[in-house]
Amino acid sequence: SAATAQAATDAERCQALLRADFGVIPDAPTRVTSARVVDVPPADPKMPPTAGPALLAASAVKQYCQVLGYVAPQNKFELRLPLPAQWNGKFHLTPCAGFCGAVNGNTCAMTLARGYASITGNGGHDSPVGFDGVWAANSPNLQEDFAWRHNHVITVAGKAITTRFYGRPIARSYMSGCSKGGHAVLMEAQRFPDDFDGLLASAPVYDLVGRVIAGAWWAQAVNGEGHRSILNDEIAKTVAASISTHCGAQAGVEEGVVSDPASCDWRPDMIACTAGGAGPGCLTARQVEAVRRMMAPVVNSKGQVLYKYTDIPGTATEWAYWHYEPSGAPNASPYANYTLHQQFMRFMADPAVRPDADPLTFDFDKGPQTLARARALYNADSFDLRPFKARGGKLLMWHGLADASIVASSSAGYYEGVERLMGGRAQTQEFFRLFLVPGVHHCGGGPGFARFDALTLLENWVENGHAPDVMIASRAADGVTERSRPVYPYPLLARYSGSGDPKDAASFVAQDPGKR
Repeated sequence: SAATAQAATDAERCQALLRADFGVIPDAPTRVTSARVVDVPPADPKMPPTAGPALLAASAVKQYCQVLGYVAPQNKFELRLPLPAQWNGKFHLTPCAGFCGAVNGNTCAMTLARGYASITGNGGHDSPVGFDGVWAANSPNLQEDFAWRHNHVITVAGKAITTRFYGRPIARSYMSGCSKGGHAVLMEAQRFPDDFDGLLASAPVYDLVGRVIAGAWWAQAVNGEGHRSILNDEIAKTVAASISTHCGAQAGVEEGVVSDPASCDWRPDMIACTAGGAGPGCLTARQVEAVRRMMAPVVNSKGQVLYKYTDIPGTATEWAYWHYEPSGAPNASPYANYTLHQQFMRFMADPAVRPDADPLTFDFDKGPQTLARARALYNADSFDLRPFKARGGKLLMWHGLADASIVASSSAGYYEGVERLMGGRAQTQEFFRLFLVPGVHHCGGGPGFARFDALTLLENWVENGHAPDVMIASRAADGVTERSRPVYPYPLLARYSGSGDPKDAASFVAQDPGKR
């Protein structure tokens, strides 16, 4: 039958990629190690319907050409190519996050479901996923790949393979990533502005080295006996409840989450235990001091600010893992701020190992002065996006206001830096807009408005010229939408209009906090 013949043609076209010579791609010598047609598996009934594999199972894409390979030296990738009948003509990269270390093909599922040729990679090395830095020991070339080169070279390779498979050019290229993946998105905008038409950065750790220094500051703030944090679930719940009481209705209606942290006047001494007392429901003097230090900028002994993005009201629902060990964690595992600082400083900061790196003894006077090379290598902190704007690129960024890992004020700081360099809000918002989403944790989830579709907004901006003036975000309870609200481009805030259903986005209006 015609269908059988087409299937045979698709399979042969896929397998032919294994025989093609991609070793001559300039600056990206590539080897394809596997190329085969794969069936999309049925959805796991335990998986939420919004998860990538569930969206893929429900889509028109039933098979794809799975291409595995690497770009020298160790930039492994997986490229999932929809069969020609399902291809939307576009290319998408999902970068790895954390300290990378593995190819997770399932991160391609959401965009593959939309018909994209979809690629992801390992960050240029193999390692346990999370905050493991041993791979970087005495390996400056692997550090460089992880810092900025990896995503560019797998993009160059992926585009060459995609074009070979379909026999026609790619119409549009997109990249979306969160955390270190958001950092990777900004690195592309800054260093390789021609790679992508549309960039979607979520919670980007743009000042990566500054965030590592903050890891030591926060670790020292909460450290108790035996590298264990003095914070815990009960303390975090007490803090979160107090903040919600003080600042949960900032939009003019009770939402239970902070929507404008800058104007939330909350201090830990508001819930201090009576003299010498201890909880439940209050903070000891030592815990008050720990939270106060978390909410203060990182400074040296002269008071010079080293990292200005303090913990902000609204993040306590995500303090577990970052500021203390989650309940049930093995005793040997310290909280993430301790681990990420120690691993980075020991193995990643320099070409050679620093064997004595310890976040609890990090010297905020001497330590930062030893990190000039690391800043130049790892930080995605250039505000100069003029070449990206000039080529017609669009950048959409979002950050959850309840993010305890990378505080949302850092994205506001990056945006403001770009705005200053570009010459103002109008010139900046022609190509770059930031959305700060109340109650959303690091990369998603949280007690707030975690359901929204930023990629479709970006596609409409790039392809139809429709700039995103608002992003509608909703909160679900038991899978049913409980309330929705608009999120406006920074610095605009959403405020209840005074009439209409307070749980409906249509009942809100935009307010410019600079014009109160």
